[in-house]
Amino acid sequence: MKLNQLQAQFSAALFYQHDNITDAIKETQSVTPLQRLQVYRNSFIMGVTEALAITYQHTSALVGEEFFNSVSRAFILNNPPLENNIMTYGLGFNEYLATLPQLTEMPYIAEMARFEWLLEQTSNAEVEDKQFDTTQLALVPENQLNQLLFQVATQITLFDSQQNISQLYQMIIADAVVESDLNNACYVALKKQPDFRIELISLNQQQFLLLQQIIAGKTLGEVSVDLHQQLPILLEKQLINGFTITKDKR
Repeated sequence: MKLNQLQAQFSAALFYQHDNITDAIKETQSVTPLQRLQVYRNSFIMGVTEALAITYQHTSALVGEEFFNSVSRAFILNNPPLENNIMTYGLGFNEYLATLPQLTEMPYIAEMARFEWLLEQTSNAEVEDKQFDTTQLALVPENQLNQLLFQVATQITLFDSQQNISQLYQMIIADAVVESDLNNACYVALKKQPDFRIELISLNQQQFLLLQQIIAGKTLGEVSVDLHQQLPILLEKQLINGFTITKDKR
């Protein structure tokens, strides 16, 4: 058997797709090939579960370790890692949690997982050390203002939810969880700092929509939000770090 075939069989066996690989596992007096395979399976599942628990540590805290480990095992078996870098594994875990009937009355669980995945991605982003130069903005001719295309640093990501996950997150990290009504929308910009901290910047819906449209590449003439009220706040919160002037699309 070729090495790639052996590896493919072993990978499939880890996910309980078949036990064919046992023919290639050496038997001893004390351990059968199937028992040895089960050791490999358990070790693999535990390792990937531990990786998920690191990414989704607050989600795990909300549901408890036993339940988290159980649903993680089911998620892993149905969504096996597709690459060797386990640090990138876990996308879609929140969607899986949202399908569980046990969590139907607790939508904030899946939303917390979605937030934590975004938190993880933001922590891995490169930090652009670039400040917005307001003096350059003042030099733009009035007839070109609608063609302005603002820029947002790569270390900024956006999160919105109909559950107040920002409040819940702050309570968890402060170890001061109290009974609260989480059925309130939250709009947040996550910004990685040079010291690797993730700053959570609260926004209202209009500020969030404006920033979302800017990230999508819309010029000032194309955005559908009141610029006079919301743009100065985004600048004040240092969520915009530059601009270009596009050619007139007419």
